[in-house]
Amino acid sequence: MQRLRRMGVNTLGLLMEGRMQDGAATEVQAQSRDDLEATRQALLDAQALGFATVLVPHLYIDDGTWRGKIRFEDPDEAEDWWSSYQAFVLQAASLAQSTGTTVLSVGVELKGLSNDKASFAHMKRLTEAVRRQYNGQLTYSANWDEAEQVGWWPLVDLAGVNGYYPLIPEPIRGAETVGRRLSALSAMAQRPVLVLEVGYRSSPLSHERPWEWPEQIGASVDEAAQARAWAAVLTHWLHADGVRGLMVWVVPSDPDDPASEPAHGFNPLNKPAEQVIARVFGAPSEPS
Repeated sequence: MQRLRRMGVNTLGLLMEGRMQDGAATEVQAQSRDDLEATRQALLDAQALGFATVLVPHLYIDDGTWRGKIRFEDPDEAEDWWSSYQAFVLQAASLAQSTGTTVLSVGVELKGLSNDKASFAHMKRLTEAVRRQYNGQLTYSANWDEAEQVGWWPLVDLAGVNGYYPLIPEPIRGAETVGRRLSALSAMAQRPVLVLEVGYRSSPLSHERPWEWPEQIGASVDEAAQARAWAAVLTHWLHADGVRGLMVWVVPSDPDDPASEPAHGFNPLNKPAEQVIARVFGAPSEPS
């Protein structure tokens, strides 16, 4: 964490894991007590170092189904799932309140639900319950291709985006286009936009398909390509109208351990991208 402070990073995001057996399961299994305590301590450590913090309750599905596919046609199954999911998020709200967490996300990439009229009532009930326990800001972490269709923006304070936008036809022009799109999203949602995840692999052409995991592609390494993508995004997104900030995906707990991630993975530390990020995040703020 000290290293990130020296880079100029001012906010840390932590994931709180919930699990489902498959995409049709109606039960969300929360973290163990030991894992919750580890998350609590990490939040407190970050606060002690002066970081703002974002807690993100994040669903993982054991059979590999993407969480954006979750959808229930049967109203009883939907009710059961939302009841279990709300209990999971309320556990996160309690943790966020007790640690002074700055921002709490109430969902991640629930694309199959976020524009569904029946789900709006469920999310409204959930956010009202969360606000009774937690007095910080709320966001929802939309997938990049979902954000303009999200029906839940009136229920939260920040329009969150997991920003794995393709930067096409090349990084600079692609980042310019996405910067305008983020500003338009802020105006449409009438909320500041917070890019809760953005990252690029240190591999060729990672700017074209940034959502791919390292294990899904060949192991070719191109650290310069990662640095170019980061330079373009930081130039054209960070100060776009309506954008509150962006968060780097991903920094392992031990970035100096080569086993933490493949060499062609997302981690920007110990690569040219680290200096690109540090130059921008560490730059003195212009007078307001």
